[in-house]
Amino acid sequence: MYKLLPFKSRKEDVVLKTHQLKMLKMDHAQPLTLIHISDLHLGFHYSYDDLIYHINLINGLQADIIVISGDLFDNIDYYPNAERLIPLLKTLNAKLGVFFSYGNHDQRIHQTARISRILAASEIQLLVNTGVTVNYDGEPLFIGGLDDIINAGGNIHQTLKNRTHEMFTLMIVHEPDYADFVSRFDIDLQLSGHSHGGQIRIPLFGAPVKPALGRKYVKGLYNVGDMKLHVSPGLGTTHLPVRLFCPPEITVLEIR
Repeated sequence: MYKLLPFKSRKEDVVLKTHQLKMLKMDHAQPLTLIHISDLHLGFHYSYDDLIYHINLINGLQADIIVISGDLFDNIDYYPNAERLIPLLKTLNAKLGVFFSYGNHDQRIHQTARISRILAASEIQLLVNTGVTVNYDGEPLFIGGLDDIINAGGNIHQTLKNRTHEMFTLMIVHEPDYADFVSRFDIDLQLSGHSHGGQIRIPLFGAPVKPALGRKYVKGLYNVGDMKLHVSPGLGTTHLPVRLFCPPEITVLEIR
């Protein structure tokens, strides 16, 4: 008989998963190492100790880029000491930077000003309908981030205004099902979260409960037209502090 175990006591069950992606616009001797995490939902059965444990694992992987695709906090209104996380978040280490775009929990509570201050103090680059160009091995890479789709709409045209089509383009979009729209814009890779992989999965059936804009693309890698999509199962939980057949995950994407 299976039991639903509280996530807060199972941080060691995190899965480290690696995918190797061959992308036409990446022609380098060494692969770009990108770590994708999402949906920590800090404050909802995801503790300071959980964050320490996962950051230690992430930093040990020596990534070129770290992407957090939304929902850093479950509801920052109920996290009065959130600013104490800044020194810890600041230890996240990637050669080309750490990047974040808002999720629906970040936007729905109207506390984005406070979240943005925490991210800035933590040296995590917030991308809200904007993008940046980074240099990898002499080649420009474009990293864009849309605002949360459900509560803020997002604006892909504004995000891409300084992008040229020759660049390898990575887009951070919290809600994965928006990939059907994003794939029309010559994007190489979309990184999303939101679905938590279903959080509770039933063998041979899958996830019985999936959120809006997280129902078509739920977990793992997909081809959406010519674009690759990776959907992170997330590190935290929401609504119920349980996972079943869907462990938290830190994903390494080796892009070559």
